Amino acid sequence: MKKELNNKTLIVGIFLLNCTFAFSQNDDRLLDEVVVTATQTMHTLKNTPVLTRLISQKEIQQSGAVTVLEALENFVPGVSFTPNPMGDNIQIGGLNNKYILVLVDGERLVNERTENVNFSRLNTAHIKRIEIISGASSVLYGSNAIGAVINIITQDVTEPLQAAARTRFSTDNTWHSDVSLRLKLDRLASKTNFFAKNSDGNAVLNPYSNYAVAQALKYTFGDRSDAEIKGQYYRGETWLLDKFETRVDENYTLNGKWRYRFSAANELILAGNTDKYTGTERFKLHNDSMARANSSQYSTLRLTDTWDANERLQIVGGVEFNWEKTFSYSQFGTAADRAANNQNIFAQAEYRLDFIDILAGARYTRHSQFGSHFSPKISLMKSWKDFRFRGSVSNGYKVPTLKELYMNFLHPIDYVPFWVVGNADLKPETSWYESLSAEYLTNDINVSATIYTNQITNCIHTQRLWNAALQRSELRYDNIEKARISGVDIAAQWTVNQHIAIKGGYSFADATRRGTTNRSPLPGNSTHTATINATFSHKKQSVVISTRARSSFIAVYPPTPEAMLNPESTRVNGYWISNLVYNLQLSRGKWRGHLQTGINNVLDYKNQDALPGNNGRVYFVGMGVNFL
Repeated sequence: MKKELNNKTLIVGIFLLNCTFAFSQNDDRLLDEVVVTATQTMHTLKNTPVLTRLISQKEIQQSGAVTVLEALENFVPGVSFTPNPMGDNIQIGGLNNKYILVLVDGERLVNERTENVNFSRLNTAHIKRIEIISGASSVLYGSNAIGAVINIITQDVTEPLQAAARTRFSTDNTWHSDVSLRLKLDRLASKTNFFAKNSDGNAVLNPYSNYAVAQALKYTFGDRSDAEIKGQYYRGETWLLDKFETRVDENYTLNGKWRYRFSAANELILAGNTDKYTGTERFKLHNDSMARANSSQYSTLRLTDTWDANERLQIVGGVEFNWEKTFSYSQFGTAADRAANNQNIFAQAEYRLDFIDILAGARYTRHSQFGSHFSPKISLMKSWKDFRFRGSVSNGYKVPTLKELYMNFLHPIDYVPFWVVGNADLKPETSWYESLSAEYLTNDINVSATIYTNQITNCIHTQRLWNAALQRSELRYDNIEKARISGVDIAAQWTVNQHIAIKGGYSFADATRRGTTNRSPLPGNSTHTATINATFSHKKQSVVISTRARSSFIAVYPPTPEAMLNPESTRVNGYWISNLVYNLQLSRGKWRGHLQTGINNVLDYKNQDALPGNNGRVYFVGMGVNFL
């Protein structure tokens, strides 16, 4: 079988994949799941006024996904990753990392050295669900929320004692292990989590070792008030064998939340969060000499009030203060920290009429460097029998990153070196997102289709220039383009019977950037992507078959200066990746165990231009135990 697909073959394959609907188990009705990301209030999935994608804990576990990246790619069409030395480069609906906001329990994760979120510091064993909303969500979440919001919801403490442990071994002597302990003692609840991952690497992936420990405490003072504090420390070490050095990444996260209920209809939440990511380098393998390479920190203080005025009207409003700072001597050419801050007022109201639900909101932002901005949004939802019809218009807002403003360094590469230069005169990027969707849902079938456009102005992009004064080649950031993404998303799930369930989707995205004289595709975007997951279960056994496919795309980072001038020359062929997983559930008294084995990348796909760091087929076996 050919491992690389041309566009026509891939499109036909995607069409055939989507002629089959997909699944959820009979005992796991996703439509009745409560979601919070779209409105910051609780709605069942079927009744949220903004279409929300959901990946459940059960789906993550049965599919064998041990990273958030795997879970997103397996279950959400339009999501793709092209990892390389610059980090985990995520694409959703044609837009890359800097337009996608990643949250854990509603709090922002700081981007690391290359404006990417390091997903390695997240552990799927402790995830309750993942919620994804597409399009601009700046009203509730501010800057970066132009392309999508990914909110990772962690598990609650529901029993007096819950303990779990699991381990998995896979190709290249790769180990993933984690343990957790959850306690509920009268008014006090505690969560302790630990995970470790390490690998010997291979010809295309460097050896690595990382671990994280997290602790959360929640105290309930009475019927009206509770307080929670959470913290995590992560350390990752990667041996860069080709450079004879080691990169060490550390992350410190601390957040607290105090909740007070004036009544059953009115709740006040005061929340604070700080997330700091630090990178250091050892210039020889395992040498004790260290050099601080970079650091990024983002802190938030937020006061939110939720008020159910009556049975029809619900209002969410608040104030938010954000501070960010970053350091990178190699990229900024200075030992000083770069910093910025912003202040925000936001409000959103949902009004439910007999014939339609109306959601409207706005955010006012005052930024320390870019002044004021007003972001409005309106969404409508009409329910009729087993159908839901939704429409939305929203404004997105994104200020330039500190690195886009202040970068100034010589890029050390094999071909002709060039300088990467920031631009302190950059303007913020703004967008308008418009969407229409229709959804059909019953106890066994859920099908939705969405058409949308996302138009970005003052789009920040790099252009290659010759600086005559300094006699050097430069890659300079500038507001030189507009971007437009038009697309269609189709998602479906079908519980065939008590033994067979299937879930899948298809995404079409026409993503282009438009300069003053030219128009070109956005790098990294595949026009066609699709996913399909089929589960076959009998008693305590299940088999999961999953496939994800994407059409051709232009390389995110062109390999040569000539390729920068002609991006189409770097187009990479499309591909599909298939996984096979077997699960066996075991039980004895209060103990619950599971065995899992499988093959990722069954077809042994290895194209490094399309999937850097992928060395082909991966075999794995794992086991876990839970005490309830």
